[in-house]
Amino acid sequence: MKKTQTRGRDAAPRGASGNGLAPADRWRGELANHRLTLIQSLRDMVVEPLQTAMTVLVIAIALALPGALYLAVENLERLSGNVEASTQITVFVEMSASQTVIAALDGQLQTLSGVGLITFISPDQALEEFQALSGFGSALDYLSDSPLPAVFVVQPDSVDLARASLIAEQIEKFAGVDQVQVDMQWLQRLRSMLEIGEKLITALGITLALGVLLAVANTIRLAIQNRTDEIIVIRLVGGTDSYVRRPFLYTGLVFGFAGGLVAVSLLSLSVVWLNSSIEVLASLYESRFVLHGLGLTSFSSVLGGGAMLGLLGAWLAVQRHLKGIEP
Repeated sequence: MKKTQTRGRDAAPRGASGNGLAPADRWRGELANHRLTLIQSLRDMVVEPLQTAMTVLVIAIALALPGALYLAVENLERLSGNVEASTQITVFVEMSASQTVIAALDGQLQTLSGVGLITFISPDQALEEFQALSGFGSALDYLSDSPLPAVFVVQPDSVDLARASLIAEQIEKFAGVDQVQVDMQWLQRLRSMLEIGEKLITALGITLALGVLLAVANTIRLAIQNRTDEIIVIRLVGGTDSYVRRPFLYTGLVFGFAGGLVAVSLLSLSVVWLNSSIEVLASLYESRFVLHGLGLTSFSSVLGGGAMLGLLGAWLAVQRHLKGIEP
């Protein structure tokens, strides 16, 4: 037995000491060993395609679920950003207000700070718009006078709800104002929902990340058990712990990277599939809104996150199960 161990150390095919070799030769040897180990890990995965496919699919689903929620929240934020410019304060003028009162009200609105644009809609204009949109044009032709009040549409120069509410409170005190409506509260509700969505992404991401760790760790545990005899022989001929760990760590890394690649593929295909219907819906509202997929940063995050989770899961499994395997 001593003779066998000595030969293994002299040959140093798997040892880490590298005594007697120049630093450049040791680095070249390490790089060659890493390359061969990675290739062998890929071959081992191909040998068992069913187990490999199931593990990769589990990782992909675990990464795709929070990714899909992230895309949903991100696109809703884009949608809310597009409609922020349409937030406005609608000022309904009293039906009995005279032209003098309306002109005075217009002047007061022009002097308000924080107002970007003011649009006046006369009762006749409001009736014409209602006739065009309601479908009751012929019935409304019998009306001698417009039953609708004059309206001022006030566009704030910012989308701050608190500031818009303050402007609305000032307008309510003006003479000739019947009602003031702030069309921004729904946007505030949407933002609150988006904040909840961001917290759900964090919670779901952490939970599913633990699931990825468990899936990879279980796969690596089975691989360690299947190669117990090989590990014992490697240690008998002088193989270091780092050399023994290396193939399993590469296997976990490849599993995680492959899962991340499948996840981004699923997300990209889902965005393309949904966009065909969303474009039709957006055209009905005269909008050009389309879903955006993963950007370069998000794409890299999913791939890198999957690879790191796979590597961490493999490392945890190796640290736990290799301790009990001794020559």
